[in-house]
Amino acid sequence: MTKKIRGPIVTVYIQSRNYGKYLEKSVQSVIDQTYQEWELYIIDENSNDDTKKIARVFEKKLPSKVKLIKNKKPIGLQKLANNILQLANGKYIIRLDADDWLHELALELMVQKLEKNSNAGIAYGNYFYTNEQGKVIGIESRHELGKEDMVGHLPPHGACTLVETNALRDVDGYLENVDAQDGWDLWYKLYKKIGAISLDLPLFYYRQHTKSLSKDNVRLLNARAKIFEEIRNNSKENLRPKVLAVIPVKESYPNMKNVPYQKIDGETILETAINNALNSKQINQLVVSSQSKSVLNFSEKLEKTKKVPPHYRLLRNDKFTTNTIPISDFMISAAKLYFERKNQYPDIIVYLSLHAINRKTLHIDKAINNLILTESDSVVSVQEEREPMFNYGESGLNLINPGRFRDLTYDKERLYRFNGSIIASLWENLSKNSLFGLKTSFIEMSYKDSIQVKDSSFFDKE
Repeated sequence: MTKKIRGPIVTVYIQSRNYGKYLEKSVQSVIDQTYQEWELYIIDENSNDDTKKIARVFEKKLPSKVKLIKNKKPIGLQKLANNILQLANGKYIIRLDADDWLHELALELMVQKLEKNSNAGIAYGNYFYTNEQGKVIGIESRHELGKEDMVGHLPPHGACTLVETNALRDVDGYLENVDAQDGWDLWYKLYKKIGAISLDLPLFYYRQHTKSLSKDNVRLLNARAKIFEEIRNNSKENLRPKVLAVIPVKESYPNMKNVPYQKIDGETILETAINNALNSKQINQLVVSSQSKSVLNFSEKLEKTKKVPPHYRLLRNDKFTTNTIPISDFMISAAKLYFERKNQYPDIIVYLSLHAINRKTLHIDKAINNLILTESDSVVSVQEEREPMFNYGESGLNLINPGRFRDLTYDKERLYRFNGSIIASLWENLSKNSLFGLKTSFIEMSYKDSIQVKDSSFFDKE
């Protein structure tokens, strides 16, 4: 609930769990701000290093502005943030990670922006990447909010984003059952309620090392999937469309024979794909589509032996036997079968590659939730392309993402490639022969989760 703001203007909080070796620089960057209307909470999450000692030095030096909070055991970033939210006296609140630090102008510039714009309640800037020693190795540009708010790639970083305190209280703070806070939770709760302002300037330094959250890519992406699910489940709107999934299955390739029957970790590829799909909370029905009667017989056997849940099977006609069939054709033919059985078309159709052996149910759920919550026409699964890429022009090859060819890298130069795993699209698009529609969102999958079966080396050895 909203509470009366008593000042100072900005509440800063820093959490430290054995990050004592970085903490002094982080705290000092707050003290050195050109804007001085702030209070600072340092939260020690039961560290066994010198975190408490360092925090006490600053608390004694500035007792009216710096406060140390000692937790007897770690409570997690989300709960901690909510606790600070209740204590905060500032009109605005900002999190600073213990291993990062602010540019001296950060608070002044962000507060100035928000104070001059009554329609905005979020301010954020770009940031410097540094290595573990603090040397700048890159610049990250966070895209302007409003241009990407409906496509699922959300710019606010969990840290160093200035947020109107009462606005965050009014949406009940952060989800506490999610073990990562990187801005998605914040943005999805606030983006329809308050405006946001981007400062196209690097305002803080983000230290990359072995323990930083962005390095733990799988954990981060899984947390985002859970955020989507929680927000959708808690929505008061009717967000329960009929969802149909389709798995196209080709029996053999020149370099791979009997693909759906092959085992990986003791389970056939087709069995794994079906179970991962039908374990989804969002999918109402599944179609296994193949030009091979043997494949469909195998699918039926899996169902009869209760190795997989009940599902539909579709024997494709001759035109589907080539390797060049558009993905949309598989999705449309599955929708027509669904109509024959249910006398209605599904709202959403999800293409699932049989060859995406590391795709999990949570990826499928995330794609569907993303499609609904971002009000997009389609969602594709992607993997960030980090290697340099070129396109061909009049003067030969043109570099379109520098990758390792440039010392400083920028977010706007990032490229993403379809990893072949998931496409979710509205039937409204497909019925008009449009696979993607006008708005295409995406979910990012890790390199490991994006792996596709390419040859027989993936299969269990007999």
